[in-house]
Amino acid sequence: MTEHKRRGQGAVPRKPSKPPRNWRRALRLSAQALAGGLAVAVLVVGGRWVTEQDVSLDWRPMAVTTWQVDELLVYEDRTRLDTAMEAFRGRSLLTIAPGEVQQRLEQLPWVAEVSVTKAWPDRLQLAVTEHEPVARWNGDQVLNSDGEPLSRPVAELVLAELSGPDAQAKRVMEQYLQFSRVFSGAGQRLNGVQMHRRGAWTLTLDSGIEVALGSKDMLARTRRVVVLLNAEGVAPGTIEYIDARYPNGLAVGHRASSEPSV
Repeated sequence: MTEHKRRGQGAVPRKPSKPPRNWRRALRLSAQALAGGLAVAVLVVGGRWVTEQDVSLDWRPMAVTTWQVDELLVYEDRTRLDTAMEAFRGRSLLTIAPGEVQQRLEQLPWVAEVSVTKAWPDRLQLAVTEHEPVARWNGDQVLNSDGEPLSRPVAELVLAELSGPDAQAKRVMEQYLQFSRVFSGAGQRLNGVQMHRRGAWTLTLDSGIEVALGSKDMLARTRRVVVLLNAEGVAPGTIEYIDARYPNGLAVGHRASSEPSV
């Protein structure tokens, strides 16, 4: 057989076959597209229904129904506190921020600090620290320990009466505390301290004695008054006033006499 015939009788070359199609992947993509289309349709139809029916969704899990204060309030009005807390009734414990409650309650006059704890499932626990009252101020207010004028607390307290220029509340309180320490050594208690507009000071003792200190060397002058009250033979109950504005002495006015003695 010739070479030409052998070539003619050789095997015919086969055409390359196409790769099989991935039917599973195609079905999965089709299913995802169909699900996405259905979800969009549900949202559109649901949104239209809510709009047409005027339905508002208000989901409040673990809604607040009550609150509890750890200790009995002495100076702050409990009714006023409860009124402030009504803003949180019905709100979810999950969404209430303790800082929001603190900020609202610390606006009350006699609330200094508040610690808020969530008590599941429906209660707020409140630890309230109140301001400490020190003395009455200008008749209708009370100074706290920081010298801040506040409205009168609900408790009826026996406090000294302080008065003076509005901007001098803290200074008057500080002077009152200093004067009180000096007079306590003589068994005397201050009932009142007045700062006059020109800087002079007048004190009133619980025995009814009025003491004029002037505007200079107040502590030194109060000590001279204490020495007098502790002196042998002196009856404080007979003294009406003491004028301590002298450089080296005192003028004393007795109740039974209109003439002062020096």
